[in-house]
Amino acid sequence: MLWSKAEIDPVALATAASTCSLLKSIQKARNVHKIATDCGLEFHVLVSNSLMKMYIDCDSLEEARSLFDAMPSRDLISWTEVIRGHVKNGGYNEALKLFCLMTRAGIKPDSLTITSILPACARVPAHKQGKELHGFLLRNGLDMNFIVKNALMDMYVKSGFIELASNVFTSMIKRDIFSWTIMILGYSLHGQGRRGLDLFSEMEKNPSLQIDDFAHAAVLHACVTACNVDLGMSYFNRIKSPTVTHCVLMVALLARAGLFNESRLFIEEHRIKSSAGALRALLDGCRIHRQVTMGKRIVEKLCELEPLDAENYVLLSNWYAENAKQDMVDKVKTRINDMGLKPKSAYSWIEFRNKVHVFGTGDVSHPRSEKIYWELQHLMKKMEDGGGHGPNSEFSLHDVDEERECIRIGHCEMLAISLGLISTQERVTVRVTKNLRVCRSCHDFAKAISKIVDREIIVKDPNCFHHFKNGSCSCGDLW
Repeated sequence: MLWSKAEIDPVALATAASTCSLLKSIQKARNVHKIATDCGLEFHVLVSNSLMKMYIDCDSLEEARSLFDAMPSRDLISWTEVIRGHVKNGGYNEALKLFCLMTRAGIKPDSLTITSILPACARVPAHKQGKELHGFLLRNGLDMNFIVKNALMDMYVKSGFIELASNVFTSMIKRDIFSWTIMILGYSLHGQGRRGLDLFSEMEKNPSLQIDDFAHAAVLHACVTACNVDLGMSYFNRIKSPTVTHCVLMVALLARAGLFNESRLFIEEHRIKSSAGALRALLDGCRIHRQVTMGKRIVEKLCELEPLDAENYVLLSNWYAENAKQDMVDKVKTRINDMGLKPKSAYSWIEFRNKVHVFGTGDVSHPRSEKIYWELQHLMKKMEDGGGHGPNSEFSLHDVDEERECIRIGHCEMLAISLGLISTQERVTVRVTKNLRVCRSCHDFAKAISKIVDREIIVKDPNCFHHFKNGSCSCGDLW
């Protein structure tokens, strides 16, 4: 077209940009942008929007944002695209800021905009924004098709409100395979594996639904949560071409049930000996059933498979520390330093009065630290006076090395929980997020606290949501 010197109009440029999106070629994308600039059409709204989408699809958010900021006029599509780009790249807070700026500019979002921004609210600290968006949809009578409702369900599941997700699901007249999968996995993540299995059984009755790999993974996850080996094996055997994810879930199920011989045979049969995911699933079973010796062998294998993953060496170091082998602890830590590896630090955070409060292990930087620690000491004394046991000090096969040197109540999730307790009214649920697995000590302590204060405490770690209530946890102490 260029060679023939034909006139280039906005539609031609938009089409070329769409082609670059499909090719994901950043070089061709920049060429199209240059042509648009040379033709004086860069800031035609159709062209600008197409160029932005092109850059986002080519994983160049910076260039998309630069173009957006330079646009003299923007429409709803412009805002929706830039919001989508930030969400896609994990810039959730920036996406929420842009959404607020859009509404202040007098541009009313539609269902597609809401669907684009909802993933930014699929986090515990952002649950209020998610609820507000749901309210906005209802108040303004926007199209609540099943795609929007799927996004709402996903947001509620991931921000810790499984019952609200269930309400959305129940209200749906039309559901696709994603609707069912989101809800089945959601129940599983919140410790309600049995409900997830019941839902899958109901879904199977619908002949119009084609059960895909994601749905199979969701039901296997539900089997793991419910610790139902027979049903899990039955569902696994129905999968025509099991993926590594399906196999890892089966290893997790067998190990969680304490069937370690069966786990090893399954790993050999499906040739996943070199799968770090399978080994970690087996290691989780070792944690639950205190198979410390086997756990050490698995950690050593992980160190061989992933020599640059600091977490593996931390696990090994903690095993040696638990077994009073300080010389080996020192050797492992020296190895970590010599290799230039940086183990993850544990952090927990809680949202209060529209501000996120972040805690590290043994943190004393918070303005209310004295009251936070006093509250935890007070609760520990109540627990011990009531005949309860103190927190479990076992760190064997735990993935945070710094917590060994910290006082028992100084773990980051306990500090966040304490702030929640002293900052909110009685009966209000305390919601905390942690970047690493909750240790056994804090898990025991949180269960006891929930009974003492008669409150639900929800802690989200990378594996699941722990709903602590009346002295027990939704995970059934299996996590």
